Amino acid sequence: MTDRQAALRDIAAGLLGGGQFATFIGFRAGLDPSRPVPHFVRDASGAGALVINPFCGAGLARHVLEALEDGPVGILTRGCDGLGLERLIADGRVARERLHIVAVACRGAVDPARARAILGRIPERAEVDAQAVTLIAGEERRSVPRDSCLLSRCLNCVDPSPRLADSWLDEPLPAGVRDFKAVSHMEQQPPEARYAFWARQFRRCIRCYACRNVCPACSCRSCSLDDPELQERATSLADQFGFQFTRAYHVAGRCVACGECQRACPMSIPLSLLNEKFLKDIRDSFGIADPHRPSAVEPLACYRPDDPESWRGDAR
Repeated sequence: MTDRQAALRDIAAGLLGGGQFATFIGFRAGLDPSRPVPHFVRDASGAGALVINPFCGAGLARHVLEALEDGPVGILTRGCDGLGLERLIADGRVARERLHIVAVACRGAVDPARARAILGRIPERAEVDAQAVTLIAGEERRSVPRDSCLLSRCLNCVDPSPRLADSWLDEPLPAGVRDFKAVSHMEQQPPEARYAFWARQFRRCIRCYACRNVCPACSCRSCSLDDPELQERATSLADQFGFQFTRAYHVAGRCVACGECQRACPMSIPLSLLNEKFLKDIRDSFGIADPHRPSAVEPLACYRPDDPESWRGDAR
């Protein structure tokens, strides 16, 4: 057991044993060592089931909406989880005082499928540092580049540590600056190539709504996607474009770039690339350096007389 894992269990047991918190949200072991799953702990005796390791990939922020129905919540929080919690707090869905945020610095989460393909068997452990990932199974240890087996969102992460915290399991890591390299590369392609790319991606969508269900910015109490009168159920290419763009526009200016939509997508559609295009446009159009980080002033919820209107051309 790692020091971080032991500390996590102690904190969770203390919160639940004190009677002020009803639930602690973290991870427990899954079907194999490379697939931990989100876990709700309801009493102090269950804290021993909590685990923390580089295979903990799922986002936890959205789960607080369910857990808070039973009372205040403690939650294990990495940088991406922290941004999701900030989004829910800014949207008025969650009260900050009802959370105890147990913060942990994260160097990246390992993609279990990619790790298994590299080793040829199920990895038992992994070690992640700033240069490489070491996969371990039995006596075998194999070090590989980070970009070969981390989740794609982790390769672009600029928030390895949460900005909100009540307890820390280790020392925070510094935040970085998003570079939007993938978006810039796509922007340089001709329109026909961009359309062909997204057509290939969106044709594969099975409309399962996993992207909606895990998104901390997509937390409306009543969603238009659940109303058959407002949402087409056809899966023609035009309808697929309509669905994807509608959802992207709904979270534009509120997306925290946590990458949960892409991680949860069973068809591996690069949804983060679409959302990052919106973030880049907001940065460039409104001068907001970090549009994925919730703030007191929402970029698309305020007005300034000097807001750019390049879409109007010379008309005023």
